[in-house]
Amino acid sequence: MSKHDFCQRCPVGGSFREADQTCSVADPDDGLPLVCVGPWTGEKHARVSKYVDISRATRKKFVTGAGGATFIDVFCGPGRARIRETEQIIDGSPIIAARKAIESKTPFTEVHVADANLAFVEAVGVRLAKLGVATKAYHGPAESTVPQIVSQLGPRGLHFAFLDPYDLRSLPFNIIQALAAVQRMDMLIHVSIQDLQRNLRRYIGGDQTPLDSFAPGWRQKVEVMNSDATVRRQLFAHWLGCIRDENMRPSQGVEEVTGSRNQHLYWLVFVARHDLAIRFWEDIRSVTNQKSWDF
Repeated sequence: MSKHDFCQRCPVGGSFREADQTCSVADPDDGLPLVCVGPWTGEKHARVSKYVDISRATRKKFVTGAGGATFIDVFCGPGRARIRETEQIIDGSPIIAARKAIESKTPFTEVHVADANLAFVEAVGVRLAKLGVATKAYHGPAESTVPQIVSQLGPRGLHFAFLDPYDLRSLPFNIIQALAAVQRMDMLIHVSIQDLQRNLRRYIGGDQTPLDSFAPGWRQKVEVMNSDATVRRQLFAHWLGCIRDENMRPSQGVEEVTGSRNQHLYWLVFVARHDLAIRFWEDIRSVTNQKSWDF
């Protein structure tokens, strides 16, 4: 299904606006732009919310100290979304994280949001401001905004980054490297299985493809004559190895999220440097009966 097809069944008569990639029907609560998302989006958001909540005691030490505590979302969207083919409107990840931190009485000292879509950055900035959240907003692709964000972070602070790109092209490894350079950086990363499935043979057959920026050095590690499923697993394992080379630790448990027709959508990978963060993730990572993998 293309991103336009579900508009034909929209109960509020919305349509996709090419100019800014939003729905033509604004949020009735605040008049700001919305995007449409699949029902599985709630799984990602549930884990973001649970991690913000479970880490509240640790975050409090940094919120009240000199280091500060931040939430970072460089694919932030507009901050609100409608579930496709329904009238249900939900908060986006920056709003969810900020609200949960406020509810837990340990609000982030700053929230950093960025997106390649200026309309998204502007909308989420307004929504966060209404919550009274100290926000820094950046416009541009993650490769350009992440270094800007890192330069603004307190080196003694505690930081949580959510990386939720649409495809592998949008997730070059250098953005993970830049974030990993910060000592106390936890990351929750969405890796598109769908992209790997649809485009695998085209990617591995090209001279310079998104795989080369996503998982540098994969050509020396992956045997492309294997089955597609094996190649995907080898690519993913190599990518995890690249993360370990940055002195970061991917959690052993990786959650796979599937769609309403049981189609494979993405892996959710938690990455941290400290044992306590990994233990937090293991405690909260299973929110449904979706499949989990150990790597």
